Amino acid sequence: MEPLQNKTFQRPYSQLLSHNLDSVIPNDELLNSVEARVRQMGDLPEATVEQQIELLKEFASLDLGSFLLKNHGLNAYWTHKLVTYNPETADNPKNEIEFQIYEKLPVVLATRERFGIFRQHLQGLLKPGLSLASVPCGLMGDLLLLDYRDQHGISLIGIDLDSDALSGAHEEAKQYGLTANLSLHQEDAWHLSLKEEVDILVSNGLNIYEPDDNRVTELYRSFFNAIKPGGKLITSFLTPPLTLSAESSWNMTELDPAMLSLQSVLFVRLSEAKWSSFRTHEQTKDQLQNVGFTDITFIDDRAGLFPTVVANKPV
Repeated sequence: MEPLQNKTFQRPYSQLLSHNLDSVIPNDELLNSVEARVRQMGDLPEATVEQQIELLKEFASLDLGSFLLKNHGLNAYWTHKLVTYNPETADNPKNEIEFQIYEKLPVVLATRERFGIFRQHLQGLLKPGLSLASVPCGLMGDLLLLDYRDQHGISLIGIDLDSDALSGAHEEAKQYGLTANLSLHQEDAWHLSLKEEVDILVSNGLNIYEPDDNRVTELYRSFFNAIKPGGKLITSFLTPPLTLSAESSWNMTELDPAMLSLQSVLFVRLSEAKWSSFRTHEQTKDQLQNVGFTDITFIDDRAGLFPTVVANKPV
């Protein structure tokens, strides 16, 4: 598997699951289009049409909101910004909506908690000489932010379709002095050239954009084939709300109904976000077992929205 040279990645592929690319829709045209759609769809139980349009204007005034409205998903930069956000060091929010997005919305809090669970679990698994891969890697914060002191001979592999993500991961690695440990590859996660080469493979955020269960099973098969016998997969998935499944793991005592409603308006009604592929613990366990993983363990976030799952490849 030959790494691409730094800064010479191909232009992003024309179709990524997580977000559109190179949207050039003028802001005024975009807002008019979304407003017309909102008016056609009408009131929601949680917000009238006029309330939705007022939220739209506030949301569109944010860089994150504008990106979501245009691209319907998160790229590497915005995913990294959300999961690494620290309220103690962050700039003051531009408006109340920005504050609520970063510090109150349940899916954002669950995503950030999941990121912490990944890092904590990975840190405990580190030992000299390991090979770790992140697929899709984004800016690779899951691996680059770990403490590698005294962990000699660590190999870090980042794989993504998006050239912007790979370039960004390279810049992040520079900041942490890890470029010598890093190789970056522009590949489709379903067709990895890695063959039993990594001790630990980390994957977050791809399955939530893929509605086809068979495709997700094949994604896990691709990961299984890339991992060495005795190695581990650490991944995650979004669970369905109670309104969609009696097997929902949502812990409603940890969820603010008002913030759930705001989240639905911003991400479902206004930006039509693509991350809407929910799966239960049992479905995920079955998919992983079907491709050969064993000793499958779940680590839930407090709200039960975005569980971490650790699966082992038999020796």
